[in-house]
Amino acid sequence: MLGATLAVQGSAFDWVSGHRVHHRHVDDVMDDPYSAKRGFWFSHIGWMLRNYPSGNFDYKNIPDLTKDKVLQIQHKYYGLWVLATNVGLVAAVGWLLGDVWGTLVLAGLLRLVLTHHFTFFINSLCHMFGSRPYTDTNTARDNFILAIFTWGEGYHNYHHFFQYDYRNGVKWWQYDPTKWLIAGLSKLGLTSDLRTVDDTTIKHAEVQMQFKAAQQKIDTATGGGIDLTHAMKSFQDRIKFEYDAFTQTVEEWQALKAKTIELKKTEFADRLHEADDKLKHDYAKIEQKILEHNNNLKNAFRSIGISKKPPNWFL
Repeated sequence: MLGATLAVQGSAFDWVSGHRVHHRHVDDVMDDPYSAKRGFWFSHIGWMLRNYPSGNFDYKNIPDLTKDKVLQIQHKYYGLWVLATNVGLVAAVGWLLGDVWGTLVLAGLLRLVLTHHFTFFINSLCHMFGSRPYTDTNTARDNFILAIFTWGEGYHNYHHFFQYDYRNGVKWWQYDPTKWLIAGLSKLGLTSDLRTVDDTTIKHAEVQMQFKAAQQKIDTATGGGIDLTHAMKSFQDRIKFEYDAFTQTVEEWQALKAKTIELKKTEFADRLHEADDKLKHDYAKIEQKILEHNNNLKNAFRSIGISKKPPNWFL
């Protein structure tokens, strides 16, 4: 709570309520508090400079937080907490270092300016520049550069599509220290009920986006009424074949998930272990099939001389 107050970005009630509204109405120019579709400056800082209706929260969407006594105190006395941490605490550190004013300027003012603008960049730049490997149904992008400066928050396309996952970066090479901190705190009992999305669901979303990219490539090639080259015709045939196979895999996956739910309702306790082992085996087969579709798509893109990555890739 003290760390969040040091950031001077609103109480936990304000932050979480606004964040949930943003996710529920992302890109809606009327209801999204910082909709990127209203332009860079609005989504970056303009939404805070006037009292827009979309920025008024009634906290009905955070019943899990409003009953917390500590957060109630933070919200009620937020101004005092801000002064105590950002002036009192920082000045005390400066006194210990022998330079109160220098510490207030550097560890106080400069820190806040940088922290605020990098946070604002998530609302603005991360909805304008970057890749969309998981979904194109909203403007959120994955941006590796911003992830470095925002402790992993730059993987924003993932965050918006799989919003209940506590992680932002899910690849081994993605820089997401916030994820590591939350996971570490769970070992100490300070965080709990951490939710993650399974690898098969993540890969399924990626493959879906690759099929979209492939279809866009085909539509561009056929849009001018020009006959397709041999390579592009072959690419089109491969994509059609792969999509049909992928559709069948997804149907098998959905049937397996339905079977899983039914089994957990009906299986006797002494048979659950046996059923779970078989389900794990079946899920592993589905995951392997989706990985094969992914590799086949990579090869199809390479056959026409382009990367597998969808257009608008940014680092």
